[in-house]
Amino acid sequence: MSASAGQGPIVSTPFDKFLKVRHYRLEVDRAGHIEQFEGHFLHGPGHNVAAVAALVFDAQQKPHVLLKTGDTRAARAERGADYVQLGYIAGRLDKQGAGVDKIALAETAEEVGGEVVEGTFLGLSTFLSPTMPNESTEADAYYLAAVALTGQPSGDGGGMELLGLIGPYTAEAQSGLASMDRGEVSEGGRARTLYSRAFDKIGFVPALGVYVHDHPQLLARFDSLGLGRPVDIRAHIHGARIPPPVVASQALEARVNAVEFVERSEVRLENQTMVDATTRHAVLEDGRLTPVGPAFLNQFQKLDYDRAKAVVYRLDPERGPLVAMSPVERPVLAVKGLLGQALTQENTDLVRLDVGDFEVPRHGSVQAEVERRLGLACRPLGQPVSASSGQSDLYYHFFAAQVGADDPDVFLPLSEAIRLCRHGQADAHTEALLQRLAAELEWLPTLGLALPQARAML
Repeated sequence: MSASAGQGPIVSTPFDKFLKVRHYRLEVDRAGHIEQFEGHFLHGPGHNVAAVAALVFDAQQKPHVLLKTGDTRAARAERGADYVQLGYIAGRLDKQGAGVDKIALAETAEEVGGEVVEGTFLGLSTFLSPTMPNESTEADAYYLAAVALTGQPSGDGGGMELLGLIGPYTAEAQSGLASMDRGEVSEGGRARTLYSRAFDKIGFVPALGVYVHDHPQLLARFDSLGLGRPVDIRAHIHGARIPPPVVASQALEARVNAVEFVERSEVRLENQTMVDATTRHAVLEDGRLTPVGPAFLNQFQKLDYDRAKAVVYRLDPERGPLVAMSPVERPVLAVKGLLGQALTQENTDLVRLDVGDFEVPRHGSVQAEVERRLGLACRPLGQPVSASSGQSDLYYHFFAAQVGADDPDVFLPLSEAIRLCRHGQADAHTEALLQRLAAELEWLPTLGLALPQARAML
């Protein structure tokens, strides 16, 4: 089966601003039978994002997640969710002549006032990880870095990153991951995938609070699941220390909790609405809205549905959790492969392996719809998260359904499913789902052990 697009996949661009919506047409040859896909996809400048798992270290050299405060998103507020959340360090790969490392360095300084410690900037992906592949060409490139907090955040200079609101926030590794699963971090699925990879890369097991480098029995079993030999980063983390507690500020900027739409227009397309606006940060107190800072441009996609990731699994007494993955079609990613992107380490095949991925209603029971689609009882795994709140109001929900050993589906070990995600299959939210399942089952994929078994080896 091969995909092509005749004179080119792009038919038109019905929304052509900072964000763009393209109308595409794709022809697929299925053993001589031509099938046509047609639809829209969303993208921002450069299509892709560089995300950095920033780490600081305590006196025992254990890693803590370094997030940023003041992640403001009008797309979240549009849905009645928090306008301001914690976020992770990331930037669009949209600057001509600027490599990923330069963009990562700039974003670290802008958002938390930090510097990447020399020798600690490490890649966490060979393949880009799509973020919302049914609607957008956006994909993440993941990195980790030890960060020394040497200065103050400078912001992006455009008004969105508000001085006095943005800054560093740290959390112990295990509690940081849990906060992502609870939906307390912006784009928490992508954050979960990013930081899980970071800890695997350095051989740190958050649930145990140890480095496998210090425990020969664990090191002998450890598998980074596609990220190469685990790196003992501790020799290079000088200066990447946990900062002192931040004194709470009562300044107006620090109290921002709402958005004001100064100007707003909407463009209705076939299956979405694009919002083109000028907004300002604001403080909403006692029913009064007080604008803060300059106005800035703000665009995002509005959809009338969300998405649910649903994994079917069974428990094997010897191999632990086994999960089902099956071939699915992602025409938007196949179109992206025909656009000649600069970053070529990406799976843009039409067909890839994935778990269940369903459109679900925003009103009514999401769980009931997932159970209807699966034909199985299921349970939620953590809280829904924004998919890509800088460009869309889409949220992902996460579910798991357990079946018996006699289920006819083909299953593979949970660890292998995670490895496949890191090698171009599925997407960032599938990997996050699998990590949530492992956490709930108290299973350590990198060790192939249940948590009590691993603790007994310490």
